[in-house]
Amino acid sequence: MIGRVTRYYEEKRYGFIRGEDNKTYFIHASKLNGECIRPWYLVFFKPFSNDRSDYNARDVIVIDSTESTKSKN
Repeated sequence: MIGRVTRYYEEKRYGFIRGEDNKTYFIHASKLNGECIRPWYLVFFKPFSNDRSDYNARDVIVIDSTESTKSKN
């Protein structure tokens, strides 16, 4: 699935990805496979369920690391 990183808290080692299905997926640093992600990055990921949530991401691959074109004023 393709999605966009909406938030990532590097110090806490987790964040969130908005998937192409418009659902929000939780991502933990242990599931990044060495990738570095930041907000607005476009990523490919595999969704999975666990005992805490049906919406989790793993095997993240960065597709585009271009920052958003939104104004940063």
